[in-house]
Amino acid sequence: MSLLGILSGIFSCSDRKSGFKPGVLTPRGYYVYAGKAYFYGGFSNASLIELTEADATEFEVFDQRFPGNEYAAEYAGDNKAVYFAGRLINGADSKTFVILDYGLGKDSNSVFYRHSVLSDDPANFVKIEGGFYKDSRHVYRGSYIVSDDPVNLKYLGQHGYIEYFSDSKGIIANDIRIDSVDVNSFVPLAHGYSKDKSQVFVIREARLEKVTNADAGSFQVVSKYFTKDSSNVFWRGTEMQEASPQTFKIISEEFHCSCDDRQIYFRNKKIPGADPGKIRAGKRLKYCNENEIVFED
Repeated sequence: MSLLGILSGIFSCSDRKSGFKPGVLTPRGYYVYAGKAYFYGGFSNASLIELTEADATEFEVFDQRFPGNEYAAEYAGDNKAVYFAGRLINGADSKTFVILDYGLGKDSNSVFYRHSVLSDDPANFVKIEGGFYKDSRHVYRGSYIVSDDPVNLKYLGQHGYIEYFSDSKGIIANDIRIDSVDVNSFVPLAHGYSKDKSQVFVIREARLEKVTNADAGSFQVVSKYFTKDSSNVFWRGTEMQEASPQTFKIISEEFHCSCDDRQIYFRNKKIPGADPGKIRAGKRLKYCNENEIVFED
């Protein structure tokens, strides 16, 4: 037996009633076999699911109904029911169902995110800038409601990986709300930072944090990890010990190493005994940690 045949036998799974046996090379997707409809998860998720509610005689994958739609192969249905990724979307009407995005679709009565109802206002559910959606009452990002004020929603643009909007109550950054902000003076900055006339914010690991002790008026983003104002230097939003913003320089962004005219810093702390006057021009940094800085010979 060939190696391919051995592997196919090892990784195949079967339905005892029908004898349907998808092998290791069987693509993920929907199948009709011996009067039954199935969903197969593929090699990385080799589960075979019989779609017991489906009418196999009317069953079709929706890439036939919506040719050219990149997400249509994840959907299928018969003359009544709709499935997404092999699971029934309870309440979805196959006759009026349309695909909007990955995991997002609607029929004449509801909007569905994956397998749950997201909105009961499908007639007014539309895509807007930044990949968000809205209906007459809410604004959505994925399955999250990020605003209940679609009338006053204003798109502020994309900065890095973050889409910014404002409404009458505050700022929306992806699915994070910033309501303790002066909307009129709000300015998005690079690398997840933003500010208004008196505060500085940073979005890190899907959380919003304030940069304490930062002067919003003079605050500037130096790089991905380093920022400064007229009095302080910050590493990832944390104030660095006695660093001088006037003479601050980044030695290595990769190693989180920097200096001013008096000290060398690893992340936000001084390296004991390290002398910035001995930094050798043109030498490649070998490593930098909380105890020392070493250049290549």
